[in-house]
Amino acid sequence: MSEKEWKEFKEGIVDEEQELSFSYKSEEWWISRLYGKEKSYLLTRSKDSYTQEFLTAEELFTNGIIDGKKFIERVPDLEW
Repeated sequence: MSEKEWKEFKEGIVDEEQELSFSYKSEEWWISRLYGKEKSYLLTRSKDSYTQEFLTAEELFTNGIIDGKKFIERVPDLEW
């Protein structure tokens, strides 16, 4: 994902409250929301529904794990 794409992706999640999918190594992942729940940001791998829950989008970006690395470290490798 380029810096421009990352900015648009992040804005979609944080500012526009969108649910977005992306690919990592040809695997589909989702960032979605659970409204009315304390931990409302979800990072989910589609193939097995493995889900990580976070209070905020920033927490997801800094603490979410994809293939052993933090989400933010994987951004350049993600396809959107």
